[in-house]
Parts: sequence; structure tokens; C-alpha cells
Amino acid sequence: MWILLPLAGALIGWITNLLAVRMIFRPRDPVRIPLLGMRVQGLLPKRQADLARSVGEVVERDLLPVDELLALLELDRYREQVLEHVVGQVDERLANGWSRYLPESIRRGLVTYARSTAARETALVLDEVGVRLTEDLRSRVKLAPLVESQMARLRTDELERLLWQVAGHEFRWIEYLGAILGFAIGLGQAAVLAALR
Repeated sequence: MWILLPLAGALIGWITNLLAVRMIFRPRDPVRIPLLGMRVQGLLPKRQADLARSVGEVVERDLLPVDELLALLELDRYREQVLEHVVGQVDERLANGWSRYLPESIRRGLVTYARSTAARETALVLDEVGVRLTEDLRSRVKLAPLVESQMARLRTDELERLLWQVAGHEFRWIEYLGAILGFAIGLGQAAVLAALR
């Protein structure tokens, strides 16, 4: 007889948490409960737009800020590659152009001057372009609306499937924890009733 209280508590705890987890996703469409005069809808279907907006804001602000994305682009690495390419082009033009007819000492001075001038001017242009590009990307790259539109576009069943893939194990443990707590409460009730007898 006393074992019924913990078993009933475990069953009630498990069913309660099972319903709570399922109501995150269902019902997908609002259901009217006549006696209570209210509508019930799953958390995710009801608040998908709000969730999408919040996730978008968190992604843009905390997970992938534009400055960190710009750092990942490593614009300085491209700057060095462009500089090397420009200097290489200057060397090639001077080696194959009219300068090859000049005396060696004049040609060396001309090559040195042309290389340093090309490198300096290219570096100035690249710095200016880099600053403009960075400012442009900061003003134009907005991840929040992109993430929001992608999440809002997902069907509710796809979003449910994704969440079960990510957190299915934890959802199951929430259900099991309801059974464990219900069993413990039932055990406590049985102990109290046994003590009162």
C-alpha cells in the first residue's frame, strides 16, 4: 500500500514534465479550452518571431560581433599580398621594359626608386581602402535581421526537430527528473503517513 504513493508521485511527476516539455512545441495552432475560456498554444509556435528576433540580436551582439568577423577576414594579410603583387609587377615591367637598355647603375637606382615608390603609394591606398571597407562593413553587415529572417522562415516542425537534435537528451532528463522528484515526494508522504499511524 505504501509503495503506491511513491509510484503515483513518480507517474504524476513524469507526466507533468512530459507535458511541460511537449508544450514547448505543441499545440502548433491555438486550441481553445471551453471550460477555462482561454487559448493554449505551444511556446515555440506562439513566440517563434520573438525568439528569432532575440536570437538574431544575441548572435550579432554577443556571438559574432562585426569587429570579430572583420578580424577573421585578416585584411592585413591581403594587404601584404597586394603589396607583394604590385612590387612584383613593377619589377617585371622594369626588367622587361625600356629600362633594360640603361646602364646597370642607373637601372638599379631606378628599380629601387620605383619599387619603394610603388610600395609606399600602394600601402597608402590600401590603408585608405581598408579603412573605408571596414567602415562600410560595420555599417552594412547586420547579422540580426539575417538570423531573424532565417529562423522565422523555418517551419515549426523543422525548428522542433533542430531543438530536439540539440537538446533532446536534456529534455528527456527533465522528464525523468519529474519522475524522480515525484517518487521522492511520494516517499516522503508515505513516511509521514506511516509516522502518523
